[in-house]
Amino acid sequence: MNFSAKPRSRGRPPKTENDQELIKTHIAQAAIRAFAEHGFHRMNVEHILIQANISRPTFYKYFRQIEEPLVLGMLPHSQSLIKALKTALNANNDPIANGITAFEVYVNWAKSLGTVMAPLYAEFYDASSPIAAFRLEVVNILVNLIKQKLLETGRPIPSATTLSLFITGVEFLTFRFLLKTDQSEV
Repeated sequence: MNFSAKPRSRGRPPKTENDQELIKTHIAQAAIRAFAEHGFHRMNVEHILIQANISRPTFYKYFRQIEEPLVLGMLPHSQSLIKALKTALNANNDPIANGITAFEVYVNWAKSLGTVMAPLYAEFYDASSPIAAFRLEVVNILVNLIKQKLLETGRPIPSATTLSLFITGVEFLTFRFLLKTDQSEV
């Protein structure tokens, strides 16, 4: 008899690291669906549990608070935007054409958000929502991308504030337009 072996714990067998990441991603996607339906301030863990079809202990095994899966769920959206904008801004040496392409990329990205678009836009500037902090991080990345491209083309570089205001204007116009139009026509 081997007394040094640890007795098997109760419950399900341990999951691999890959399985755990898949579960976290599943919960994060459920958080995005709950956010699309309720917005952050009206969303609660129960909404995520229903969307993910999981138990409360499972949620808390992977996340400490409701913001964590929401931010994890938003990460691929922001990464795809940043990647597409980098590509657009570096398409060729024509800064005007690249700027137009970048604007089209942003509009298409916003359209791709679907039901997430309205609550996301509603909370962009709400300091009590994790979406606002997330947005600021993306804006800072975009400001640096634009500065880098302007530097490469030898053009004057506006202040970070001016570039942030420009990006905010693009956001405002894009979201207000898309939220008020039949998107099948856009």
